Amino acid sequence: MYNKILIAFDGSAPSVHALQHGVELAQHMDAEIVTMLHVNKNVPLQEPPLNIDLDELLEEEDKELLQPAVHYLSESGIPFESHAVSGEPSQIITSYAKEHHYDAIVMGNTEKGIIKEAFLGSVSHQVAHTAECPVIIIK
Repeated sequence: MYNKILIAFDGSAPSVHALQHGVELAQHMDAEIVTMLHVNKNVPLQEPPLNIDLDELLEEEDKELLQPAVHYLSESGIPFESHAVSGEPSQIITSYAKEHHYDAIVMGNTEKGIIKEAFLGSVSHQVAHTAECPVIIIK
């Protein structure tokens, strides 16, 4: 049923729970592969800082953030891959799932409250409404 599972991961507690749930789901479904996808939201800079390699800083930050999750996946015994990309998270997650033919997306939901949700939206809400495959949202 779910041979390919995409897990959106941002390091938050809900995304850690989503990772755990995604791994359990993959084990129960005998999934072919699990992919952990981390999306760095593009932050527009008006003027680049002098003598700072922003890409290198983001890469180091990603490595630190993803290391425990990659370790967890390694110990799970399931086939996996891990990717970190930049862009608009909801758009990247849904397009990645579509392009690579994932059967399900598992992701956390960071509760913002009703006012912030109304004005800012939520990545999980946007993904749930635009993805072409089932989306499992973990709190």
